[in-house]
Amino acid sequence: MPLDALVEQLRDGRAWESFSGFLAASRLLRKVPAEDAQRRALAVLRVGVIGNATEDYLADAIALGLAPRLATVSYLGPFDQWPQELLDPESGLARFGCDVVVLHLASLGLTAGGARLADVPAGLIGEALTAFAARSSAPVVVVLPEPLPEGTGGDGDADRWYRAAHAAVRAAVSEALPERSALIDPANALAESARPWHALSHWGSAKLPYQALGCVAVGRRIAAAIENIAYPRVKVVAIDCDDTLWGGIAGDVGPDGVGLSPFDGNAGHLRLQRLLKEASKRGLLLVAVSKNEPETVAEVFRQRAGEMILSTDDFAAFKVGWGPKSQALREAATELALGLDSFLFLDDSAFERGEVRAALPEVFVPELPASPEDYAPFVARLGVLERPIVSAEDRQRTELYRHERLRGEARVAAATPDAYLASLEIELVATPIGGTALDRVAQLVAKTNQFNLTTRRYGRDELARLAADPATYAYAFRVQDRFGDAGTIGVAIARPRSPGEVEIETFLMSCRVLGRTIEDAMFAHLLRRLAERGTTRLYAEYRPTPKNRLVADLLPRLGFVADGTSATGSAYRYDIGPGVASGPPFVTIRDGV
Repeated sequence: MPLDALVEQLRDGRAWESFSGFLAASRLLRKVPAEDAQRRALAVLRVGVIGNATEDYLADAIALGLAPRLATVSYLGPFDQWPQELLDPESGLARFGCDVVVLHLASLGLTAGGARLADVPAGLIGEALTAFAARSSAPVVVVLPEPLPEGTGGDGDADRWYRAAHAAVRAAVSEALPERSALIDPANALAESARPWHALSHWGSAKLPYQALGCVAVGRRIAAAIENIAYPRVKVVAIDCDDTLWGGIAGDVGPDGVGLSPFDGNAGHLRLQRLLKEASKRGLLLVAVSKNEPETVAEVFRQRAGEMILSTDDFAAFKVGWGPKSQALREAATELALGLDSFLFLDDSAFERGEVRAALPEVFVPELPASPEDYAPFVARLGVLERPIVSAEDRQRTELYRHERLRGEARVAAATPDAYLASLEIELVATPIGGTALDRVAQLVAKTNQFNLTTRRYGRDELARLAADPATYAYAFRVQDRFGDAGTIGVAIARPRSPGEVEIETFLMSCRVLGRTIEDAMFAHLLRRLAERGTTRLYAEYRPTPKNRLVADLLPRLGFVADGTSATGSAYRYDIGPGVASGPPFVTIRDGV
């Protein structure tokens, strides 16, 4: 069977009952040339796996869980050498240079195979992670200890140890890496994999903490977390209203007749609302897509506000009308400046799901279960709503898009485009990459596909190294206006090519600030800084991809002239003379700290 077919079976769960299927896919994955895997993938992640057990199956399952969308280059640490790997600046892990580190702390490894229920070495865990964080900006996924075989869920020694171990590890990780860590409890993955998953004989013979299929299931769970940290598949949840967010059809029974009781069959609708509310707080955008009269939907939110978990403030957009839902999704994608391949569509109607699948194959349209009671567990198990690491910008994302709606209203009211831009009072704040901005910059570099000249991807460590190089121009850009703070929306990185000559490696911007001459202001800041350093010539390249046609003419528009072609795109140059432009008239440019 071809690699992609096997991998897809593994990703959707059809082959996880077969360990032979997993091994076959692992062997095939190893045979794929690294350059071929990297060519087909969205990006390449360098993943380090360390712990106190045999991690081979875990590492293979992570690689398979991420492929083919993300290719991996893995480092597998020596058995039970995780403290040295994290503490030693010359360790194999340190030399490898990870984008993500997985630290697996198995209970059997912490208790001498269950023989000694000693306290978890929380101090060592915290010390090791703190040392690692001081030299690396890579996020760390920590796999918590699994339940011990003797545990009953009661108050025995094994149960008390297990609860104390979780508390100690959580506290140590939170203290050492509060903003760059994700915790995974393997219990649910193990419960869904192999029964019984305990296999003490495997520990004695191979230092496997559970059945081999259990290792695979936990690895798959880790892969989902890594993907949601680095390159999340879903950014927008488009959700139907009637019989999905609530029970019944509002147009037939009226706003006061829809089902929203937590004590009957409508409890499933409320549980789905709660799940979506949590997703919204973690940075996913919600869009209501309903065949209805707009006022009818608005009335449900108004009249039943006390029973609803979601409010209108939780939604980035409402697309309510009588046209095809595929058209509503297209409009939402345009309004939010996001690709349709970042949309998840949830609808109780098989007809509506089929219509969207046929018209928009790039949208993720799962088959919702028949019963509303199963909606929330099903959607949660898709694994696409999690955000293991949440930035301040993520928490404000819906608010940022609400500000965009206000700007849209101001645009309509303005007499001319120039009058609109002048009314915004735009300020661009340029800040050197690093510190608290590094995580947001890493997000932008990883996820920005449309307004991105080269789509070069950098891990956090590489970004940190670029930022620390005084010869490199590495800035993040934040936009503010009279409606509020739009957050960090742009990144520009340029490195010396030869004396007096610099090349732009990255120039990208969030599409949500298009049409405000922000890119011109970013370029003006770049020119100003390069001129101060005595740079006389600037080179740049446009690397075309299926998604970045938006910037195909950006360099000529900024004043670059064609300079031939390269192996990956079109080359341009710009001669920096006296009198560097001050930037667009409607944007004030200032430097931040």
